[in-house]
Amino acid sequence: MPVASIILGIVALLFMIGGFLMTGVPVAGAVLSFGAPLSALVGIVLAGIAMSRAKREGMESGAAVAGLVVNIIAFILGLAVALTCGLCNVCFSASTVGAGSAAANNPFLQPQQGGGFNTPNDPNNPFGQLGQQLAGEMSRLSLTMTLASAQLGCAGDPTGAQSAATTLHPSVVTQYQGVLCTISESAHEAFSRGCDEGTPCSTVTALSSTPDANKATALGLDATQCFLYQSGQARIIGCNTGQDYRIVALENVNAVQ
Repeated sequence: MPVASIILGIVALLFMIGGFLMTGVPVAGAVLSFGAPLSALVGIVLAGIAMSRAKREGMESGAAVAGLVVNIIAFILGLAVALTCGLCNVCFSASTVGAGSAAANNPFLQPQQGGGFNTPNDPNNPFGQLGQQLAGEMSRLSLTMTLASAQLGCAGDPTGAQSAATTLHPSVVTQYQGVLCTISESAHEAFSRGCDEGTPCSTVTALSSTPDANKATALGLDATQCFLYQSGQARIIGCNTGQDYRIVALENVNAVQ
């Protein structure tokens, strides 16, 4: 039982790390984030039982104490990740997973009298606008992590080949590979920040509501799962492909404001 407690503590720590790193991955990030404190909680219970048994039987309780300490640490850190990254992932997942089936039961997407639908793009529908803004800001987190990953890859491979393979949509690798490693620190900062947080900053817009929607559909992607980020003359288009998050367009990336 003490060994099981220690193993659960280690698993909880791994779940916590995985939940943090996979914040932008729908569902998986939330499962890992919330799984961490739950696993640690079970480990704490097992460690407590093991300590009581060791005391009752006059045995060594070192392993049980170690399990308790590991699980308490894992619980505190895991809970912090669950309440931050986990909740962010839940919101992001809600905007990207099962959008079609959700629409069928969404009162704001039902036919209205006189024809038409109360769609999220309807300027008279504040609920749809709020949902789009929330989804956009959640997607910004995915973009920030993707750009950070590209930056790390460029440190080891200035040609951008390594970064392109993991961050760009396969169909645009040749076109934008050379651009990835030229993105400046100010551009990274601008695209990671909304304009209500200071400058440099960028706005985020649902791609399906822009003339650039065809840049996603031409690649076989659902434009409703893509967002346009813009800062000055700099533009980036990122999409959730259903499997991961990929950049599909980079334009004047350093002309931020």
